[in-house]
Amino acid sequence: MKLDSKYFDKVRIKPAKERKAAESMPGCEWPGCTLAGNHRAPKGRADEGAYHRFCTNHVQQYNKSYNFFDGMPDAAVTDWLKESATGHRPTWKLGQNSAATHNDETRAKSGRPKRGQTRVDPFGMFGGPGKSPDPADAQRRNIRNGEVKALYTLGLDEHASPDQAKTQYKTLVKRLHPDANAGSRANEDTLRAVIQAFDYLRSTGFVD
Repeated sequence: MKLDSKYFDKVRIKPAKERKAAESMPGCEWPGCTLAGNHRAPKGRADEGAYHRFCTNHVQQYNKSYNFFDGMPDAAVTDWLKESATGHRPTWKLGQNSAATHNDETRAKSGRPKRGQTRVDPFGMFGGPGKSPDPADAQRRNIRNGEVKALYTLGLDEHASPDQAKTQYKTLVKRLHPDANAGSRANEDTLRAVIQAFDYLRSTGFVD
C-alpha cells in the first residue's frame, strides 16, 4: 500500500484533512503555549464580536475566570440584568405609551390633534363644525355588505345613489348584450353577474 494512499490516510492517528486544518489554524494565544488555537473565547464586553483563540485546556481556564460584567458598576449591572428580561427593548407601563406622548409635539406641528383631543376642522372637511349637514346624507340608510358588492359589480362604489345604479345597469346591459356585439356571447358571464347584482339591489329595496 502506498503511504500517501487515501485508504492508508484513514487509519492514521491524525488524517491528512485534520492535520492540514490544524496546521492552518492560528496558534493558542495563551502565553507560552504552542498548541493550535482551535477554540474561540469572547474578548469582553468592550470588544463585542471579537474573540481570542485558545487550545482546549486554556479555553477552559479562560472561561472559568471570564466575567462579562468586569469593571461595570453594581447599579449598571442591575439595570443590565433588568433590561435583559425584555431583550433590551423599550417597554412602557400598562395603559401608557411614552413614545406616543413624545410624539404629541410632532403631531401638533403637523396639524394633527394630540391624544384625547378633538380634531380641529375649520373648513368642515371632515363633517365637523362649520359644515352644514347634507339632507341626502341624513336620509340615506346604511348600506349592507351585499349591496356594496353588488354596486362594485356594476362598477360603482358604496356612495352611489339608486338612480346612478339604475343608469349604470341600463348602460351595462346594452353594452354587454349579444345583440350589441354581433351575436358574440363572450360577455355572457359578465352580463349575468350584472343582472344578478341589480336583482339583488331590488330585492333589498336599494332600488325600486
